[in-house]
Amino acid sequence: MPFILNHFLKASSLKDKEAKDIQQRTGASHINLIRNIIISCWVHVAKTMSMVFKSKFTINSYEELQLSLKEEMNILPKV
Repeated sequence: MPFILNHFLKASSLKDKEAKDIQQRTGASHINLIRNIIISCWVHVAKTMSMVFKSKFTINSYEELQLSLKEEMNILPKV
């Protein structure tokens, strides 16, 4: 999926207001970087979801999930 997003998602695909809001919240220096930020957000969410639906958890799995959720909580409000 990141490959598909990277290939097809363009800065022109986003509404100007939304792109500028994301740029302001993330501190991106250029509007074209927003595409990378959106892809990064998608990767974080996908990684977290794959951990959430594991059939078995270990102590390390819980710690990894907690770290992943913290990262997700940081990036989601920005995007």
